[in-house]
Amino acid sequence: MFIVLVEDDHFYATLLQEFLRQNGYTDLKHFDNGLECLLQVYEEKAPDVIIMDYQIGLINGVEILQKIRAYKPDLQVIFMSGQKDVKVAVQSMKKGARDYIPKDEKALERLLKVLKEMESEGRKKQENRRAGSVLSKVKKFLTDHE
Repeated sequence: MFIVLVEDDHFYATLLQEFLRQNGYTDLKHFDNGLECLLQVYEEKAPDVIIMDYQIGLINGVEILQKIRAYKPDLQVIFMSGQKDVKVAVQSMKKGARDYIPKDEKALERLLKVLKEMESEGRKKQENRRAGSVLSKVKKFLTDHE
């Protein structure tokens, strides 16, 4: 899973990167602003998930999320923020964020849970695609040999 981390607090970014690596997420890239993140989204190797702070420089996270949604509507975005305003969390979710995790003592635990859920969903989608492919091949075989 390729993860892009958008965090302008160097200390917190380092903490998150180390935590993710310790939990098996080693394909990471860090940016300290949303514009660089957007450039990565437009690259050939787009991330599977973006973990983003709400307040990142001149543009807030929801504005970045809207731009991501316009280009890659299925890209998963998780907000991790110190914002205490519930309206920010609600707005983020309405605009398509996968989750909104407040930066508190349980933040890393919640992040890991969301990432594991995403991996599980990804495996189920792959299995369903494979099953669908096998089923269509069987139907074609049966149709061709009638």
